[in-house]
Amino acid sequence: MLDVRLVTTSLAMLIALVSVALAEPAKDQARPAAEAASEARPIRVILPAPWQPATVRADAQSTK
Repeated sequence: MLDVRLVTTSLAMLIALVSVALAEPAKDQARPAAEAASEARPIRVILPAPWQPATVRADAQSTK
């Protein structure tokens, strides 16, 4: 009885591992050359911190 359970469990694990390996995208493939530069590197926007007032520049320019 123990052998049947062991073989069944091993077979189920093997099937699960193979299905996961086949479902993952291939990481070793080269990226297409037609990809634009904007898609290759994300655009980063620097936003002010929530505790910084947004009118700092306007105040500094009006006092000159």
